[in-house]
Amino acid sequence: MIYTFFKTLTRLALKIYFRKVHIKGLENIPEKGPFLIVANHPSSFLDPLSIGVLINHKISFLAKATMFNNRLIGSILKRFNMVPIYRAQDNHKKLSKNKDTFKACYQKLSDNGVIMIFPEGTSESERKLRKIKTGAARIALGAAKENNYNLNIKILPVGLNYTKSSRFKSELFIQFGKPLESNDYIEEYKNEEISVAKKLTENIEKSIKNLIVDIDKEEYVILVKRVESLYKKRLLKITNNNQNDVFANVEASQKIYSAINLFQKENPILFQQTKTKIDDYFLNLKTMNLSDRTIEKGSQQGNILGYFIKSIFILIVGFPIWLFGYINSFIPYKIPRLIALKITDSEAFYGALLMSLGTFSFVIFYSLITFLVWEFTHHSLFTFCYAIALPLSGFFTIFYTRIARRLYYNWQFISRFFSKQKMLVQLMTDRNTIIEELETIAKKFKTTVR
Repeated sequence: MIYTFFKTLTRLALKIYFRKVHIKGLENIPEKGPFLIVANHPSSFLDPLSIGVLINHKISFLAKATMFNNRLIGSILKRFNMVPIYRAQDNHKKLSKNKDTFKACYQKLSDNGVIMIFPEGTSESERKLRKIKTGAARIALGAAKENNYNLNIKILPVGLNYTKSSRFKSELFIQFGKPLESNDYIEEYKNEEISVAKKLTENIEKSIKNLIVDIDKEEYVILVKRVESLYKKRLLKITNNNQNDVFANVEASQKIYSAINLFQKENPILFQQTKTKIDDYFLNLKTMNLSDRTIEKGSQQGNILGYFIKSIFILIVGFPIWLFGYINSFIPYKIPRLIALKITDSEAFYGALLMSLGTFSFVIFYSLITFLVWEFTHHSLFTFCYAIALPLSGFFTIFYTRIARRLYYNWQFISRFFSKQKMLVQLMTDRNTIIEELETIAKKFKTTVR
């Protein structure tokens, strides 16, 4: 019952925290156990929460043993079906205890259970899949062996792609791949357990990589991000025949990285020249305290006067609602951020903490305000309307802030246009030149990019 309650609460929290959660491949989730869920791990416990709410089965989670050091916390984690896994980087002397962990996993799978594993072993906010451990493969094949090879364990790969997990109202892309099956490896496993476990691990790694943006060369991380900013929208228009496929966004990023790799190998001189132009453009943006998005939007803005009139009208008319929402949401919005920053400076953990703390702070604070309104007024209808207005005004505050921010960026563009017109025009020209060059390169390497 506790598991079901928190699953429902988590589903609601995720809908509020993310602007949009895109999901693909739900048909690949097995209808019944036993199966393992294996996924990349870019954002600590946001990852298991995001996947867990989509699985109808009760899930057991493998979690690092250090989380169980505190008896109280450990007992709570066990109530949520978490099983400790011992890692060499935490304490290599305790690795022998993993025998009990593996036995517990074998038993859960024998009972047609579902287990979630993050085989990278650590959580890092990176757009790449780190080398995965053999644990998932060993558990699947070991469970089959414990059941005299009469148990076919499916392994469901999941790819998680965040636009920015630490940012409120960002987007999340979850993709479920085709399951792997332990039965496909059993005959080989009977003769060569170690090598077959490694083979299955490699196939798990490939399956997850196909579902994420995997930038395995650190020196290209910034370049990929910049090319995405400049060229991704145009690439999507060219390559995305199905305009409703939001996962084309993820595929476009994969293609951009593949093209960069190929471009560097095929023509390193031209690659370096193009990279230098892109770097110089973004350096000049930084000098003028502008973003590429501001240049893009500014150059596309048609009826600028109409846009400003419309935006200012919304800001003036909506100000009372924004003020109400801001006053009532300031404390529950700020406190989780301050606590999360005190606890961690890791982006991988920050977003998860922010969502978890924010869920409880808003529920508690809104309940307290509603109670106080009732105490002061003893008016049922007014208290009810006030309670309903709290979340609605909170959502309006988010919308209002976006309008204000967009207006600010456009005002920056206009003010720079009059004060530093030549530099701004040059930036717009440079941007168009770079995009044209990227278009030419894309056509040359169309087998990769398209």
